[in-house]
Amino acid sequence: AAHKAKQGSSMAGSGVRLVLILLLFRFYAAKSDQEQSAYEDEDWGDGLRVLTTYRPDNCEHRARQGDVIHYHYVGRLGSNGEVFGKSFDYDSPYIVSLGHGRIIAGMDRGLMGTCLWERRRITVPPHLGYGERGVGSVIPGNSTLMFYIRMIKIERNGYSLGEEVSMEDMWNAGLHAYGQGNWADAVEMIEKSLELFSQYQNEAYHCLKKCKQTVPKLSSKEKEVVESISGSNKLVGQFVKFAGRNKCIRDCKREKLSPKLQSPDRQLLEKFRQRLPFSYLHYSYYQQYQTEDGARCLFTYCAYNDNPDPDICSKGSEYYRMELNLRKDEYLYREPGQLPHHSAYLEGKKLYEEENWLESTEAFERALGLYKEALGDCLLLCEDIVNLDLSQEGIGPQKLEKFDDYQFVVDSMEFYPLMTKIMKEVLNCSVSCHNRTATVHGVMIDKYLLSHFHYLQFNYYKIGMTNKAAEAAATYLALEPSDEVMASNIRFYISNLKVSPENFTPWKEYVTMGTILQTEETLLDFAVTGKVAKKKGVRGDPAMAPLHQEL
Repeated sequence: AAHKAKQGSSMAGSGVRLVLILLLFRFYAAKSDQEQSAYEDEDWGDGLRVLTTYRPDNCEHRARQGDVIHYHYVGRLGSNGEVFGKSFDYDSPYIVSLGHGRIIAGMDRGLMGTCLWERRRITVPPHLGYGERGVGSVIPGNSTLMFYIRMIKIERNGYSLGEEVSMEDMWNAGLHAYGQGNWADAVEMIEKSLELFSQYQNEAYHCLKKCKQTVPKLSSKEKEVVESISGSNKLVGQFVKFAGRNKCIRDCKREKLSPKLQSPDRQLLEKFRQRLPFSYLHYSYYQQYQTEDGARCLFTYCAYNDNPDPDICSKGSEYYRMELNLRKDEYLYREPGQLPHHSAYLEGKKLYEEENWLESTEAFERALGLYKEALGDCLLLCEDIVNLDLSQEGIGPQKLEKFDDYQFVVDSMEFYPLMTKIMKEVLNCSVSCHNRTATVHGVMIDKYLLSHFHYLQFNYYKIGMTNKAAEAAATYLALEPSDEVMASNIRFYISNLKVSPENFTPWKEYVTMGTILQTEETLLDFAVTGKVAKKKGVRGDPAMAPLHQEL
């Protein structure tokens, strides 16, 4: 009886499982019917029919002509449903360049517009398939074919849609499309690379600012390493201390950026900071008759690039001005071609010419503050060069001492060339920052910082603020010690207006800014030429010695 009861219980359990399986089958079958009923079996003309059985909610990427597509398929005969082929037999998807006649015409057309991960049933009539001849004994002549496909990968211009990509991936894909004359693709890829650049730039700036004041917390072992290396080599010692801040920057980037965006190529990054992509975008938009977009890109490239192609800028600007009826002083930009400190400077200059001394003074004072802020932001990003160079290159061929993942070999042959390379790149970046922040509408204003004090000195004098005028004049002369005109002004203030020499106190922060630029230009010149060039207008000019002595 116990055996029978157990057997009955087992049979009952089996019955329950069978009911559950049937219910699940009906549920999924109903769901499948609902999925299929959500789309119609579409007539694509010429007897070709396409039924979408599944499409992801986010259909951002669709296959188009020229894409290399990877898809799985099961092929059946329309007459009896017999399978004549499937990709699973080869343990890999079918891979083909779409729209180039490398597969039967029905599939070449029926796969167009397929989303990544979409599933379709493509019904191909005989004349778009294998026609009257068929394929041996596998596909009889005049057969209608049904392909059940699933799209698993779409490659375009060398990269996979839907996958995480780097700035380099998108840039190279854009250049490839540009070289092929595929202007729409070139715009899409290069615009995407600019989005990634902007994302990287913003987060890198945030990390550099966050870590600027970071003092590395060293373990006792790390302190020993720092002290031992610092004792034998000051340069290496300073570098080891810097590594702590560098670790903060790297950790911050890892938190804020995806792996493929954390360490872009240094040279490519500089091209983007010089707005080189806009020169390619302008021509790609021009080729598609998108004149205004082309103009915005051209003006942006010419305004931000340190050394733009003069032919492109002059001839291109002339063309777009004519096409869009722009005045000579009218510009179209993708980014502000006139930064806030430029606007304040130009306003001050205009008011000065109108002899509105008070408002001109206020404008120039505002311009100086905004200029210092803009220059500081640009110079901060120059530190990213060091971070990227150290992330992309190793130091020392052997493990002698280790600190924060860096190996230091004091007096190694690799250490000094790397330091030289980094210092030269930082100098170049810094000088470029000074040039860019002094450039308005693509034209660099000569002695930009200095000219603020030229105007301010006279403005202060005209509104009766002689002590302030003395400070502005002293700042000017500190930056340009050989300027005879400003020296004459100072003598006038002393002899005629009885301003005490003690009042000729330069504005230290701006003198420091100007002195650093002059020093960096000299160092960069030496790094490039190997020679130290004597520059005019530096301290020590004998003709100016008495005045400097007096002040």
